[in-house]
Amino acid sequence: MNIQHAPYPPNSLSDFLRRSAWGNHPAALYPAEGLAADIDPVLSGITHQFTAEHRKVVQSVFRTQMGDAITDQQRQNIDRLSDTETFVVVTGQQIHVGLGPAYVLYKIVSTINYCRKLNEQRPTQHFVPVFWMASEDHDVAEIASVQINQDTYTWQKEWHTAVGDMPTDDLIELFDWLQMRLGGGDEVQQRIASVSALYLAENATLASVTQQWVSALFGAYGLLVLDPRDVNLKRMAQPLFEQALFGDDLIASYKVSTAALKAAGQTPPVHVGQSLLFWMDDKARVRIEKTVDGYHTINGSHQWTATEMRALLGSEDIQQLSPNVLLRPLYQQAILPCVSYVGGPSEYLYWLQTTQAFQTAGMVAPQLLHRKGGVVITPSQKRKLDKLDVSFMSFFAGVEPLKQQLIAREQGENELLNAIKQSQTILEQQLKTLYQWKSPMLSESKKQIDAFVKWNRKMGVEATDALIETKFSPVVWDSITSILTANFSLTAPQERKLFWVQYYFLYGQDWIDALCDSAEFAENQSYWMIEL
Repeated sequence: MNIQHAPYPPNSLSDFLRRSAWGNHPAALYPAEGLAADIDPVLSGITHQFTAEHRKVVQSVFRTQMGDAITDQQRQNIDRLSDTETFVVVTGQQIHVGLGPAYVLYKIVSTINYCRKLNEQRPTQHFVPVFWMASEDHDVAEIASVQINQDTYTWQKEWHTAVGDMPTDDLIELFDWLQMRLGGGDEVQQRIASVSALYLAENATLASVTQQWVSALFGAYGLLVLDPRDVNLKRMAQPLFEQALFGDDLIASYKVSTAALKAAGQTPPVHVGQSLLFWMDDKARVRIEKTVDGYHTINGSHQWTATEMRALLGSEDIQQLSPNVLLRPLYQQAILPCVSYVGGPSEYLYWLQTTQAFQTAGMVAPQLLHRKGGVVITPSQKRKLDKLDVSFMSFFAGVEPLKQQLIAREQGENELLNAIKQSQTILEQQLKTLYQWKSPMLSESKKQIDAFVKWNRKMGVEATDALIETKFSPVVWDSITSILTANFSLTAPQERKLFWVQYYFLYGQDWIDALCDSAEFAENQSYWMIEL
């Protein structure tokens, strides 16, 4: 196994994100934007914001949710949360059957890596990694499928409320499917059986399974896993929920920041509507809207007067209020002493829509970080790619540019393609002269030249292919092309398609631990080439 580190490949991130998240030229749309941000004001603000009583509540929730089956590192991190010099670094994701695509792994590992960096740089303080389970989301279609070896299993389940409550005891077919697709020896089957026992346990839900599994995988690194639906956490956010329900300032603030993001040439990922909270019960998660007489859910199932809504905020029913995607960052910051949030490209952009809202709510905005990325290569794929003898960044250029690179290396330069380009330039000059002369020969000449240029290009490609075939047989080159297309596409990144637990089941945890142990969190270490 080998792990290489490099910056994000060219064109894999927009110039805007590259500058804002990893460079030293942020767009000035967020108070602590990107890796280069000064976090001292964030730390100072959090220290003053979080009382000892507040921290005790957070400790209690973690202890209750995570139970006794935790590591010493996790237990120590929970104990440290009472200390005013302890802070958390958070990443989050809508919880997914099978834990989700590879980018979810990269989020978690990035959070662990960054905590290690901060703990080394600031020994008088302590930084704890936290995985926030977005258990309140209700987009079942987004989380119900698992892909293994280009085959898909879909969990067919009718569900309209928080995905965290979905019972998982009907997923026995998933594990039969995994065993068939993955095969493997006793160790592979044992790992599948171990995870199956979590999902098929009595009273297991998607949230309880995810919390246990993620905790077990990353417990050695002290990762804490949080389900934010706890009523005690919702009580902490009561002032925020009051602002969201009884005033218009927060909505206006989101619109200000969204307009600033548009002015910077970016498309805001989230539309700013007129509602920031959902009502969530065991039947549905439905948006709450303000009416002339008070509030109602958009499906008409619930109505409240303003007085009734204020009473609800002071009762146990506050647990049924669920923040939308734009309010969620503020909810997180209302309950956790979070110094940094680690997100992917879309998250990074919608967090830029929250800047003014943090100020309006009187809250400290955490540092905004971009997660690391990566690509995983199996041993058989590595053997084939090694024959090319090029850097792994060359694989992201695409099949044809890589082919030209190989040809150029074989010949010193691709003489044929250069000659074709030169001839096209000469012919274009001829047409330009005919145009200037207003020659009656222009139309026919353009027709003939266009046909010749098209044929010439085709000839060049076919001749190049033939030269490649003298070194790589069609079967070998087709195999390489398939690997490049599946793993190194910039338009369909592997990290959004590959379910990383496939390789956890096949190869165990060593490669995951190797990623977690890579302490650097820097622009030149932001992308992994993971050779299993």
